[in-house]
Amino acid sequence: MLCSKRGWNRNYNFIIPIILLCLTCFGCARKPWTDPLDEKQAENVIQLLETLNSRAKLCSEGIDGEVTLSHKNLINKKAVKGYFQLLSPTFIKFVISNPLGQPVIAITSDQHSFQLINTLEKKYISGSVYSYGLLSDIPPALLKGNWHDWIRGIITIDPAVVHDIRQDRKNRGIWVLVERGKDADYQKIHLLIEPGEGNILSRIIENNTGEVLARITYKNWIPVGNCKLPHIIEMTDLGYNTELTIRLSDVLVADNLDKKDFRLTAPANYIKQIIP
Repeated sequence: MLCSKRGWNRNYNFIIPIILLCLTCFGCARKPWTDPLDEKQAENVIQLLETLNSRAKLCSEGIDGEVTLSHKNLINKKAVKGYFQLLSPTFIKFVISNPLGQPVIAITSDQHSFQLINTLEKKYISGSVYSYGLLSDIPPALLKGNWHDWIRGIITIDPAVVHDIRQDRKNRGIWVLVERGKDADYQKIHLLIEPGEGNILSRIIENNTGEVLARITYKNWIPVGNCKLPHIIEMTDLGYNTELTIRLSDVLVADNLDKKDFRLTAPANYIKQIIP
């Protein structure tokens, strides 16, 4: 039996803040890094970072594919499937569909502004990502992060801002600590990098008091065009035991993607809401 329209509304309303990375993130755990590397080892890591910076420049082509978003906490567990597009430097589109393949939620963003169409409620919402995030209690640090790079697993690091390089407690790779200025919304980024392939395995983001805002784990790296792409992105250490998993599949290079593809037009009979 098909769900009622009201049921679909209840099932899909939760996905809107999730798509905008609505992560209320606080947490603490045993530090996964141990001793600092010696000078020679640290120099080798700096050379690796320079290689990764060059590699990131090759990842500018647009990509698209299928996506499954899974969200769980102490109360419930839900998953939705749909379609995504990414275009450098910051353009993102998600189209979430029901089991019949019909679009339910479409949302696009350039990281500063967003547009959203809810076909069930016949609503069109647009405006500032930052304002919407504050209304939804999303930490400002996450609102100002580079979502495109976070999803693609790209890192671009100026060696001058590297403050520490340490061994991993489980010998998975090398931890690199990057610190931002005092006025930044988040001051520390810990990156676990696999020395052999140069894949990023984990990204831990902390605020200026050392609280974890997000722990992102990357798995299942598969070549797509000029780059490797993580096909599983897990976000844990979140408030209220919340976890978010992004699973990508059938990902291909989309050479014809353009900025105009990330604009949504409000249907004439839809309720329009603008968030300044």
